[in-house]
Formats: sequence, structure tokens, C-alpha cells
Amino acid sequence: MATVTSAPADVLITLVSDIGMQGEFASRTLEVTSSFLRTIEADGTESLRVELADIITARNEPLIGGGQMEVTCKGGVIIPVIAYSLTLAAAFSECARGIEQLAGGNPLSIKISTKPLRCQQCGRLLPDKDGTCPVCVNRNRTFYRIAGYLRPYFRQAMLLVVLSLCTTAINLVPPLLQGHLVDAVFNKHQHLIILYKTIALWAVVIGLTALLQIASGRTTAYLAGSIAADLRSAVFQAIELLQVSYFDKKQVGAITSRVTQDTDRVWGFLVDGLPYLASNSLLFLGITIMLIVTNWRLALAVMAPVPLMLILSAVSWSSISRLYFKVGQKWARFHMHLNEALTGIRVVKIFAREEAEMHKFRSRNGDLRSAGIEADTRWFTVFGAMTLLVASGQLINWIVGGEMVYAHEITLGQFIQVNSYIAMVYGPLQWFGDLNQWFSRAMAGAERIFEVIDAETEPYDDTDNHPPIVGRVEFNGVRFGYDKSNPVINGLSFVAEPGEMIGLVGKSGAGKSTTINLLCRFYQPDAGTISIDGVDYTEFQLQALRKQVGVVLQDPFLFNGTIAENIAYARPNAPFEEIVTAARQANAHNFILGKPDGYDTMVGEKGAQLSGGERQRISIARAILHNPRILILDEATSAVDVETERQIQEALANLVKGRTTFAIAHRLSTLRNADRLIVLEKGRIAEMGTHNELLEKQGVFYHLVQTQSQVTQIMEVGD
Repeated sequence: MATVTSAPADVLITLVSDIGMQGEFASRTLEVTSSFLRTIEADGTESLRVELADIITARNEPLIGGGQMEVTCKGGVIIPVIAYSLTLAAAFSECARGIEQLAGGNPLSIKISTKPLRCQQCGRLLPDKDGTCPVCVNRNRTFYRIAGYLRPYFRQAMLLVVLSLCTTAINLVPPLLQGHLVDAVFNKHQHLIILYKTIALWAVVIGLTALLQIASGRTTAYLAGSIAADLRSAVFQAIELLQVSYFDKKQVGAITSRVTQDTDRVWGFLVDGLPYLASNSLLFLGITIMLIVTNWRLALAVMAPVPLMLILSAVSWSSISRLYFKVGQKWARFHMHLNEALTGIRVVKIFAREEAEMHKFRSRNGDLRSAGIEADTRWFTVFGAMTLLVASGQLINWIVGGEMVYAHEITLGQFIQVNSYIAMVYGPLQWFGDLNQWFSRAMAGAERIFEVIDAETEPYDDTDNHPPIVGRVEFNGVRFGYDKSNPVINGLSFVAEPGEMIGLVGKSGAGKSTTINLLCRFYQPDAGTISIDGVDYTEFQLQALRKQVGVVLQDPFLFNGTIAENIAYARPNAPFEEIVTAARQANAHNFILGKPDGYDTMVGEKGAQLSGGERQRISIARAILHNPRILILDEATSAVDVETERQIQEALANLVKGRTTFAIAHRLSTLRNADRLIVLEKGRIAEMGTHNELLEKQGVFYHLVQTQSQVTQIMEVGD
């Protein structure tokens, strides 16, 4: 080994691994320059150097819990370069590609991203890679962000502030009246008229208090409801614009809980917690002033427990917040299971898995119960300590204040007045822990809401800055993997001419659906380009591009509306005549007229009121009315009977005319009419040609057809 004195000036790639030479956790560095690569140990010694001119290929071999980068040099010599954990798999996969680029004399064009799995501040595992740490998140910032939703309602917010000030001022009057009654009326035995006047004034104060509470409550209800609605809208809008990859990581139930439960938590805090905090903070300030004015020494004595209460709240704040965040996570998992169980109820019953699902539900419910009990137990412990401190404040008043009354340092009326103020100030302080609970729940919910709002969205824009496309599609060296370290598509290149029908063929996992997902821009290529009409398709506005792409899926999704509404989904303002024309071309018109309500027939949730073939023809009619230039058929004729398949094939023949079409078919015989077939194998093109050409070649496609024919014969014999 050689000692490294300094890094080369032209280092192009630097990656730090977390696995040592002996498989232990240790830091090792890989450096790639324009002429060689090398590994450097934690002690600064160079343990390996390979000249790029000698490298033919670079690849990553999976290992248990990680992987190892290897390079193949001239003469077929394979050299292990560096090992790494799964955390760094994507980064080292890109690095290997970069080494091949440099070794081949090409410019370096890679994207290395090492997203942290742990919080950089506290070291805890993050819920998502490069996500937000629920412990270290700045809750003050979250609170101010929620407050930002008040801007559209500035006048109502100012009205609430004024009402709170008036309420605070009016609440300070009754103890003064009590002290006056005791000293001026009862002790000095003044005329009863003073008693009646004082009580009348008190009644007026009570009436004003009620009116102010009603006005404050109505204003608060309007503000809280409006802000909660705005939050729900913001979350739903964010969900609609999220990248498809986000939904690969999150289940529907977890996302749904953001829109419902988490926004309700914020709403609850805005309705109950925030007004309580504002009004009682003002009341506490006003009472403190009144106590000091009455007798500053007594004020200091009776307020002595207040700092202890504030310290207790501050100390318990963080732990209680974390516990309620945990409760929120358990609620999300509970929602996920509930949504999944209800959505798949038919599958559950078919396989008689009711007991297993109930067991899973009990497990999720038990986790939620445990998390809730732990959080509420902590809260009630704090609340009990608060109650003790409140009682000590009242005892101090009776001891110190009572002695002052006997010493004639204060009057009996002042003592009663101070006692009333203590009840008023300690009551809110006692329930300050409850406010902590409200706030903790609300902030946990808000953080989960903003997690969705802040997630990376698609570059969506409804501005159409391109003319209608012709339909020439080109894949040029496209590489993509859902896991960046394991590409599904690897160097895919082909051209589909306008109006051409391309059949995508291959075994399961070969990359057919991934190719379609890339074409729809659900995902972006990790390398290479996809162009339409000679223009990189990322230069198209996303909405404009997708308006030119139509999809007919194997299991078409219909919305819970009428048949006409589902056909016109892409063009809601389409004339009824065009809807009928599209239905005729899709061989759907006759069965629609056979329904009691015709085109106004409700299809039910996910089209449950229609058969599979009927749903498929409705989706074809929807695509015909959409009139796209690029059409995608994903197993559009599978799982239907022969007669229905014939009708669907006729409908598809009408649909594909003049459109660039990409078809994935379960039955390879249905691709006979395709202009070309592309046979994919491990993300690469194995063969390309017409149906007959590939059969004559007797290669991969021929063996796929033979295998499928044998399976069909076996099934027919079995029947």
C-alpha cells in the first residue's frame, strides 16, 4: 500500500463507502480521475489503483446487505474495487456507469445522489430517505406556517384580536365588583341601593361577556373552518400533482389520513386551542397587573408556583409531542390496513382470510391503543402535577392573604378579589397542559400535512406551448430503475414512426410496463433521452404531452358516475353526439342502450355495475373520444371471453387507425397485426421485427410463442 499525500487535481468522482476490506463497518473512499480509479483506506493509504485505459466494463454485484463494485479489465481479469451497504447502492451504481463512460472515452454524465437515511442532527432513522425527522422538526416554524393561512382572512383575524382584548378587559371586572360588595356594602353597611346598583352592573358585565363570547366563537368557527378547508385543498392539490414514485412508497390509507384526520387535528387546535391560548394569555397578563396593583407582596407569593408550572410544561413539551407524533403514525398504519381490507374484501372472502385480516386489524388496533395510552398517560401525569401546583397557589393565598387581613394590611374585600383572580389565572394555567396536548396533536398533524405539500411534484403546467404532435417516438440509450442500483431498462433504443403499431413482448419483468411508464412520463429516465417528433419530451409541458397520449389498461378504472360521464372524462364538455359516436366505434353503443337508463346508467364504484368486457369497451370509447396521437394498449384483451374479445378487437382496430400505438398483449397471437414487435429481455432489446420474421428467426420470440402454445394445449386438455 502507498501513502496518499494529496488528491489528484482532476478527481471527477469521489464516493465514501461504509464497508471496510474485511467486511467490517469502516470508511473507504473511491476516487475516479480522468485516467485512473483508486480506493483509499481510512488511514490514508491507497489500497488499489486501476488505469481507466485497462477497464472494459464496470458493474455492481449484489451481496447480502449491500454490494460490491467490480471492474473487468483487458484479458477478462475481474478486479473487486470496493464494497458498500445497501444505503449507497444507488450511488455506486451510477458511479459504475460513470467509470464505463470515462473508460470508453465519453464525457461523464451521471447523477449521484446519496440521500441520508438518518437525521443529520439527532442520528435517528428517518421515516423516508431524505425525509423530515419528526423529533428535530422546528414546530415553531410549522406553527407560523399554519398561521400563514390566516392572510386571506386578515380582517376576521383582527376582529378576533379586538374581541379577545375586550373579553379580557370585561373578565377583570367581576372580581373588582366582588371586592367592592364586601368592603363597601357588607363591612360598612351602606344602603342597599349600592348593592342593587353593583349587582345590576355585574349583570351588564355578564351580558356583555356572553355577547363577546358568541361573537368570538362565531369568528373563530369561520376562521378555523376556512383554514382547515384551505389546508385540505392544499393537500389534495399537492397529492394530485405528486410524482407517481411517491405513491410507490405510500399506501392510499396513509395519504387519505393526511386529508382527513390530520387536517381535523389542525382544525381542532384552531377552534379550541389557539383562541384559548390567546384569550388566557391576555387574561394572565391583566390579572398579574391587577394583583400587583392590589398588593405586590401578596401577588409575588400567590404567583410563586407559576414558574414551576411553566418549567414543567416546557420540559414535558418535547416528549409529549413525540408521543403524539407516534400516535399519528399509528393512525396512518391503521388507516392503511382498513383501506386495504375494505378494498380487497372480495379477495379476502374468496381465500377465506377473514380471521387473518381480523388478526392484522387487532395488531394495528393494539399498536394504536398502546401509542395512545402511552401519550395520554404522560399527559395526565403532567396534568396531575399541574393540579398540585394550582392547589398550592390557592393555599398560599389563604395563608399569606389571611395573615394580611388579620394584620389589616389588606381588606377582606381585597382578599376576596385576589382569591377570585387566583381562580381565574390558575384555571388557564392548569389547563395549559391540555393546550400542550392540543398543540402537540395539531403540530404532528401539520407536519404530516406539510410533508405531502412539500414533496416533489411533477412539473405540471397547463400552458400548451407546442403544436399538436405527429407521433414519432424515439428511445435513445434509455436507462431506468425504480431502484437506481438495479436498472429495469438498460440502454433501450428504438424508433416508432407516426401511425406505426409497436408490440412490446417479453417475460414478466423484462421491462414492458416500465417502457410504457417512461413514455407517459410517470418517471424520468436515469440516462438517455426520449423524444417525440425529434424534441426531447421533457421540453413539452406535461399536461400538453399527456393530452396527446391515451391509455387502455388491462383492468380499466371507471369513476362512480354515469356511462356518459366516464366516456367524456378526458373531454367533459364533449357534445353528446360525439360521446355516442365514440361508443359506437368501441362496440359499446348496443349494450349501453340495453341498460335501463342508457347513457345515464350509474356504473358504481370502479365500474362494479358493469362486466369486465363492458368496462373495457367504455375505456376504449373514452380513449377514442380523447383522440390521442400516441396510444398505449396494456393487456387490453386479457381475461375476457372469445366473443367479447372479438368485439374489443374490432373496437381497438377503430382506435389505432392513424395513431402511433404501443401494445402489450398477454396472448402473443393478438399482436399479429403489429407493424413491428420489440422483444425485451432484462431491459434490453433481444429481437425486433414483424410477427412472421421473428417466428422464422426461431429466437426468443419463437420460444415464447411455443411455450404459450404448449400451455394453452395443456389447459384445453384439462378442460
